[in-house]
Amino acid sequence: MMDWSFMAVPFVLMVLLCPLMMVGMIAGGWLFARGRSGSGSHGMMMCHGGHHHGRVEDEGMQAEMRARRDGIDRPIARGEAAADEALADREPQPD
Repeated sequence: MMDWSFMAVPFVLMVLLCPLMMVGMIAGGWLFARGRSGSGSHGMMMCHGGHHHGRVEDEGMQAEMRARRDGIDRPIARGEAAADEALADREPQPD
């Protein structure tokens, strides 16, 4: 009669304890984050990028980013062209 209780009691405790701990941690995190957030408006904000939504207001920054991208694209294009030439010059391997 007592054999099943050795397995059932820890299992039941685990089944009951895990959801209660999760709820408690969520509620505690929500409460403590609200107190430490400063203004209290964005306590647990998931998006840390601000409110720009992908727009860049500064035209100079856009031009600088385009120049950097072009500077990166040129060596990549040269490397790809050299690899294509090397593959085209290579003789086919006999089977």
